[in-house]
Amino acid sequence: MSNFKDEKLWRSVTNFWTVIFLVFIIVNFATANHYEYLVGPFAALYIGVLTLYIGTKEFDRWHETHVGRHPGEIFVFAWSVVIFGILVASTFLGNTYRIPSEIIASYIAVLSIFALTQKSKHIFEEKGKKRKKQ
Repeated sequence: MSNFKDEKLWRSVTNFWTVIFLVFIIVNFATANHYEYLVGPFAALYIGVLTLYIGTKEFDRWHETHVGRHPGEIFVFAWSVVIFGILVASTFLGNTYRIPSEIIASYIAVLSIFALTQKSKHIFEEKGKKRKKQ
């Protein structure tokens, strides 16, 4: 049960920082990069927290203590909407906003982490099917 609590804690922390970081990205866009000096620290903090959560979740999955289903598609969707929205808004508003590279790197990290966890989940399920056949 303590593993579930740890995962639940990291999920809550990750959800909190996801919302905070995405709102920050939108505010930074709306203020034409006024807070650009905070993008790097926010990105590093966010990716660190996300990695801890995913690491905990995958460790629990492979030790068969993972409980619950919290799809990463939600993170990918939220990030995609924000990034796409900023790109479209910049184009139509004629904004000279330049998206910081740390934001693009964070988006790529979210996509990469999602892809890796999907592959890990698939391998885990395949191993489970093999065990059941034996």
